[in-house]
Amino acid sequence: MKKKGKIALIALLCAVLCIGVIAGSMAGVASKAIDKQNPDEFLSKWMSYIRDDALLTNVVIAGSHDSGTQDMMWAAKTQDKTIKEQMACGARYFDIRVQHKDGSMFIFHGPISGELFEPIVDDIKEFLQTNPSETLILDFQHFKGGDVVMNCVDGVLCEKLAGLMVEKDTSQSDLDFVKTLTLGDVRGKAIVFWGNESKTNENSDFIKTKNYLFQRNNDGGTRNGSSLQSFYDSSLNTKPSKTYLEKAIPTCVEKYRQSEGGLFVMQMQLTDPIAIIGPKFYEGTHDKNATSFISTLDGKDYFDCVNIIMRDFVGARKCKQIISLNIAKGTLKDGVKNDFAAMCA
Repeated sequence: MKKKGKIALIALLCAVLCIGVIAGSMAGVASKAIDKQNPDEFLSKWMSYIRDDALLTNVVIAGSHDSGTQDMMWAAKTQDKTIKEQMACGARYFDIRVQHKDGSMFIFHGPISGELFEPIVDDIKEFLQTNPSETLILDFQHFKGGDVVMNCVDGVLCEKLAGLMVEKDTSQSDLDFVKTLTLGDVRGKAIVFWGNESKTNENSDFIKTKNYLFQRNNDGGTRNGSSLQSFYDSSLNTKPSKTYLEKAIPTCVEKYRQSEGGLFVMQMQLTDPIAIIGPKFYEGTHDKNATSFISTLDGKDYFDCVNIIMRDFVGARKCKQIISLNIAKGTLKDGVKNDFAAMCA
């Protein structure tokens, strides 16, 4: 073999070795994102330990970011469990994004399509009927397919969740109604929030006559009259883990305090800035820091604002840590604190 050929072969072998080392390292980091704890019976009924008169805005709830992405490719996959499995793990808030494509509705994340939407609603119906002590928060914040997809989603909800969705007195605003909701008011039902991020007036027009749809705010928090606040700024979510927790979370809390109020989603996930490496790798760099940060929330001066905590790759361990904050919140029924703490441990 000529000298140039040997050099080229050596270079190729070194490149392959480097790629293998990098891939192995990334896989090791990504594996840290996986929540391996199995769910137990407690997690399907944990809200039964919460007082009926506890305001929903004061209950600490575990949430799932980009729910229903478990079967997507690595660049779009933010969960490794189905929504049915997440409910069994204790999650009660779901970020659901629906696309209309080829005559059917799918979950989507960016340009990637995932599982069918309608079977998810079947699972939600079954869960609510089986677990009447619980409530679910369904947050529809992104639709792809124009008015067609919004009408289709609305139709499926009306068909499959009839009698299982929270309905408001139309004489009240969404905000006033949600601010006064107690857990006792919504047990066994889903609260449906609506607000396509790419729309403005169309959102309020669509839900104006539908007393089972509640307006959510947009990422920037500029949509007046909204009863769910969930702020997102990609320039913050792409920061390194510790920087995000130290800077972005207090910023979002302050935005919530300056808002009109209602339910508050504390977004705890990072965003892949180049959309190539994938959420699992970034959650692997973030999970330990986020878990540690959540454990300190009951000592923060903004603990009164803590409500829904949304994470990537949710499972039993992450959900138990989040819902255990209800002990410090004082939302538990009398005489159950020790049992609840033991179940969350």
